[in-house]
Amino acid sequence: MKTNRLVLFLSIVMIGFLTSCEKKCNCDDQNFTPPDGTFCYVDEGRTEEMLDYTEIVAMLRNYDATRIAPLEKALGYEDSRLNTYNFEGFKKYLGHIENLSKKAKIKISGISFISAAKANYDGTKRSYQDLIYIPTTTVNGKQIAFDPVQSLKQGKLVTFKEMLAANGYNWIYNSIEDFKKGKRPDNNYSTQQQQQQQKSTILTGNQKSGAGNWGQLTPPK
Repeated sequence: MKTNRLVLFLSIVMIGFLTSCEKKCNCDDQNFTPPDGTFCYVDEGRTEEMLDYTEIVAMLRNYDATRIAPLEKALGYEDSRLNTYNFEGFKKYLGHIENLSKKAKIKISGISFISAAKANYDGTKRSYQDLIYIPTTTVNGKQIAFDPVQSLKQGKLVTFKEMLAANGYNWIYNSIEDFKKGKRPDNNYSTQQQQQQQKSTILTGNQKSGAGNWGQLTPPK
């Protein structure tokens, strides 16, 4: 009899706990304030960013006509076309950078996906195009990529450009002015001079970043 009462009591406690959890995550309640580190999103219907298939097919055909042959000629093989990311993992990444940015008092206004390439991808001995993603914030009306990890650590806005410079790389894509000034015919943007200049304000080395990348590329798989 005591065992049955204990089971009944634990069942009631568990139901109450689950109910309270549901209430804590009730994003539809406009008066609800999520717990610290929790972010709510509500389906607001179809958004302006969503494409129709006429646009999709036109974009794919344009890529086929202008990118495939030049890339195959330069590389000797077809480059990657798909970057697939784990949905749950990507949501966790977004939650983490949003929490870091909130603590650093920086408002995220976008996400940049940056073209890069992995050498010897998955043991293929070939280099395939890959994407690095990082949040952006609005500075003087422009979307500027920033590092939420380093921004929180240093107590100020630390841009992606600053962190790359501190690690010996000149990022020229923050603005058209940066691009025109920094564009090099040899496409070599490594620079030890800038790395030395940044040492006084940003520590160099293999630091943790706020950027992400952990997907599957196709081709080769």
